[in-house]
Amino acid sequence: MLLEKLSELLETTQALQALLEEEKQCLTVKSFGQLNTLLFNKQKLLQKIGASDKTISTEENLTIIESDQTLSHLKEDIEDRLRECKKNNEINGQLIEMSMKSNKHLMQILTQTKGQNTVTYDQKGVLNRGSLLGKDIEA
Repeated sequence: MLLEKLSELLETTQALQALLEEEKQCLTVKSFGQLNTLLFNKQKLLQKIGASDKTISTEENLTIIESDQTLSHLKEDIEDRLRECKKNNEINGQLIEMSMKSNKHLMQILTQTKGQNTVTYDQKGVLNRGSLLGKDIEA
Protein backbone atom coordinates (compact mmCIF):
# COMPACT_ATOMS: atom_id res chain seq x y z
CA MET A 1 0.00 0.00 0.00
CA LEU A 2 2.82 2.42 0.83
CA LEU A 3 4.56 1.49 -2.41
CA GLU A 4 1.38 2.35 -4.33
CA LYS A 5 1.03 5.71 -2.58
CA LEU A 6 4.66 6.63 -3.23
CA SER A 7 4.38 5.51 -6.86
CA GLU A 8 1.27 7.63 -7.29
CA LEU A 9 3.05 10.60 -5.71
CA LEU A 10 5.97 10.12 -8.09
CA GLU A 11 3.58 10.12 -11.06
CA THR A 12 1.97 13.31 -9.78
CA THR A 13 5.34 15.03 -9.42
CA GLN A 14 6.22 13.92 -12.95
CA ALA A 15 2.96 15.42 -14.20
CA LEU A 16 3.77 18.65 -12.35
CA GLN A 17 7.23 18.71 -13.90
CA ALA A 18 5.78 18.30 -17.40
CA LEU A 19 3.18 20.99 -16.72
CA LEU A 20 5.87 23.42 -15.55
CA GLU A 21 7.80 22.81 -18.76
CA GLU A 22 4.66 23.55 -20.76
CA GLU A 23 4.08 26.70 -18.69
CA LYS A 24 7.67 27.78 -19.40
CA GLN A 25 7.09 27.31 -23.14
CA CYS A 26 3.93 29.44 -23.02
CA LEU A 27 5.75 32.18 -21.13
CA THR A 28 8.78 32.07 -23.40
CA VAL A 29 6.80 32.45 -26.62
CA LYS A 30 4.23 34.72 -24.93
CA SER A 31 1.35 32.44 -25.85
CA PHE A 32 -0.92 33.24 -22.93
CA GLY A 33 -4.07 31.49 -24.21
CA GLN A 34 -3.37 28.22 -22.40
CA LEU A 35 -1.80 29.79 -19.34
CA ASN A 36 -5.00 30.04 -17.31
CA THR A 37 -5.73 26.34 -17.79
CA LEU A 38 -2.14 25.43 -16.94
CA LEU A 39 -2.27 27.47 -13.74
CA PHE A 40 -5.53 25.82 -12.73
CA ASN A 41 -4.09 22.34 -13.38
CA LYS A 42 -0.89 23.23 -11.54
CA GLN A 43 -2.92 24.23 -8.49
CA LYS A 44 -4.80 20.92 -8.59
CA LEU A 45 -1.55 18.94 -8.82
CA LEU A 46 -0.01 20.88 -5.93
CA GLN A 47 -3.07 20.18 -3.79
CA LYS A 48 -2.89 16.49 -4.68
CA ILE A 49 0.83 16.39 -3.81
CA GLY A 50 0.14 18.11 -0.49
CA ALA A 51 -2.65 15.70 0.39
CA SER A 52 -0.55 12.66 -0.55
CA ASP A 53 2.40 13.95 1.43
CA LYS A 54 0.21 14.47 4.47
CA THR A 55 -1.11 10.91 4.20
CA ILE A 56 2.31 9.35 3.69
CA SER A 57 4.29 11.42 6.20
CA THR A 58 3.19 9.71 9.38
CA GLU A 59 5.91 8.63 11.79
CA GLU A 60 5.12 4.98 11.20
CA ASN A 61 5.28 5.31 7.41
CA LEU A 62 8.52 7.29 7.51
CA THR A 63 10.12 4.56 9.62
CA ILE A 64 8.98 1.92 7.12
CA ILE A 65 10.27 3.99 4.19
CA GLU A 66 13.68 4.48 5.79
CA SER A 67 14.04 0.76 6.50
CA ASP A 68 13.02 -0.40 2.99
CA GLN A 69 15.55 0.29 0.23
CA THR A 70 12.98 0.36 -2.60
CA LEU A 71 10.72 2.78 -0.75
CA SER A 72 13.69 4.90 0.28
CA HIS A 73 14.85 5.23 -3.34
CA LEU A 74 11.34 6.08 -4.42
CA LYS A 75 11.17 8.79 -1.76
CA GLU A 76 14.51 10.21 -2.97
CA ASP A 77 13.22 10.27 -6.57
CA ILE A 78 10.14 12.17 -5.44
CA GLU A 79 12.24 14.67 -3.50
CA ASP A 80 14.57 15.17 -6.50
CA ARG A 81 11.62 15.81 -8.79
CA LEU A 82 10.08 18.25 -6.31
CA ARG A 83 13.38 20.18 -6.11
CA GLU A 84 13.44 20.32 -9.91
CA CYS A 85 9.81 21.50 -9.94
CA LYS A 86 10.63 24.22 -7.44
CA LYS A 87 13.55 25.39 -9.59
CA ASN A 88 11.38 25.40 -12.74
CA ASN A 89 8.61 27.26 -10.94
CA GLU A 90 11.10 29.95 -9.85
CA ILE A 91 12.32 30.29 -13.45
CA ASN A 92 8.71 30.67 -14.61
CA GLY A 93 8.19 33.32 -11.94
CA GLN A 94 11.17 35.23 -13.30
CA LEU A 95 9.79 34.97 -16.83
CA ILE A 96 6.47 36.38 -15.62
CA GLU A 97 8.24 39.22 -13.84
CA MET A 98 10.30 40.07 -16.94
CA SER A 99 7.16 40.00 -19.09
CA MET A 100 5.37 42.32 -16.69
CA LYS A 101 8.31 44.77 -16.72
CA SER A 102 8.41 44.66 -20.51
CA ASN A 103 4.66 45.32 -20.74
CA LYS A 104 4.92 48.18 -18.24
CA HIS A 105 7.75 49.74 -20.24
CA LEU A 106 5.77 49.38 -23.48
CA MET A 107 2.73 51.02 -21.84
CA GLN A 108 4.89 53.94 -20.68
CA ILE A 109 6.23 54.44 -24.21
CA LEU A 110 2.74 54.27 -25.72
CA THR A 111 1.36 56.67 -23.12
CA GLN A 112 4.16 59.16 -23.76
CA THR A 113 3.74 58.88 -27.52
CA LYS A 114 -0.02 59.32 -27.26
CA GLY A 115 0.43 62.33 -24.99
CA GLN A 116 2.74 63.98 -27.53
CA ASN A 117 0.32 63.48 -30.41
CA THR A 118 -3.12 64.12 -28.97
CA VAL A 119 -3.18 67.89 -29.47
CA THR A 120 -2.74 69.02 -33.06
CA TYR A 121 -4.31 72.50 -32.62
CA ASP A 122 -3.66 74.99 -29.85
CA GLN A 123 -6.36 76.96 -27.98
CA LYS A 124 -6.53 79.62 -30.71
CA GLY A 125 -7.07 77.04 -33.43
CA VAL A 126 -3.58 77.38 -34.81
CA LEU A 127 -2.06 74.20 -36.19
CA ASN A 128 0.35 72.60 -33.73
CA ARG A 129 2.85 70.15 -35.12
CA GLY A 130 3.21 66.90 -33.19
CA SER A 131 5.64 64.10 -33.56
CA LEU A 132 5.02 60.41 -33.75
CA LEU A 133 8.04 58.36 -32.83
CA GLY A 134 10.37 61.10 -34.03
CA LYS A 135 8.54 61.98 -37.29
CA ASP A 136 6.78 65.30 -37.65
CA ILE A 137 3.13 65.05 -38.64
CA GLU A 138 0.60 67.64 -39.60
CA ALA A 139 -3.10 67.23 -39.03
